[in-house]
Amino acid sequence: SEIDLMMRIGFHERLVNMLACVTVNEPILLICEYCENGDLLEFMRQRRAFMIDRPDENDESEIITGKKQLMFATQIAYGLEYFSSKGFIHRDIAARNIMVDSQESCKIGDFGLARSIGEDNETYQAQGGKLPLKWMSPEAIYNYSFSTATDVWSFGILLYEIVTLGGTPYAGWPAVELLTRLKRGERMDRPDNCSDNLYDVMLKCWSEKPSERPTSTELRKELGNILEDINQDYYLKLNAQAQYYILESNTYKSC
Repeated sequence: SEIDLMMRIGFHERLVNMLACVTVNEPILLICEYCENGDLLEFMRQRRAFMIDRPDENDESEIITGKKQLMFATQIAYGLEYFSSKGFIHRDIAARNIMVDSQESCKIGDFGLARSIGEDNETYQAQGGKLPLKWMSPEAIYNYSFSTATDVWSFGILLYEIVTLGGTPYAGWPAVELLTRLKRGERMDRPDNCSDNLYDVMLKCWSEKPSERPTSTELRKELGNILEDINQDYYLKLNAQAQYYILESNTYKSC
C-alpha cells in the first residue's frame, strides 16, 4: 500500500512526507504534508497566464524567472536522488505530481505508481493498465519495463514542462506515432527560453539506451552546476502562440 511504501521511504525535505496514518479502523487515513501552492503544473500555468497578460509587470510573487526554473529542477533532482537511493522507482515523475510549498520549494508527491526494485536497481515489469504515455521511455512503452533509468527519462520530460511553464510535451505528435518516432531517434525540439546546456541535459535523459542516461545523482550535480553559473537572473519571454501551450485533456492512456 501507499502507506507502507511511504513508511519505508522515510523522510526527505524534497518529498511530500507522511505525517501520520490510521490503519486500525475504516476508513484508512493517510495524512501528508500540506503544500499550499498546489501542484507545480498548475502553479506554473497560472503564472504563465499572468506573465503573458501583463508582460511589463515584474511582481516577484506572480512570475517565474530563469533562475527559479533551475531551482525547481535542482530541488526535484535532489528528491529523485534520495528516492532511487532507497531502492524505489516513482514511475510518474511529472509536473502534476510535484507539490509546491509555502516557500515555493518543490517536493515529489503522489506515490501511487511507485514500486520497490531493491538497492541493486533491478527492473520492475508492469502488466499494462493506464499509464502516463508521454512521460514514459521507449522500453516502458514497448515492454512495460521500468527502472531508475525510466524515471530519469520522465525527469527529462519534466524539465521540458518546467522550461515551458507547463507546456504540453510532444505537442503536435499524434499519440499513435509517439513510439515509432522515438525509436527513430526523434526528440522534442529545444523550447523557447531553454539554454543549450539545459537542453543537453534533456537529451541525455532521453538517450535510447537506459545505460546511457545520467543517474539522478549526476542530474543533481549537473543542474546544480548550471544554477551556480548563473551570474544574473533573467526574465522569460513567452510566446503565447507556441504549440506546446495547447492543452491535452487525457494524460493517462491504456497501454
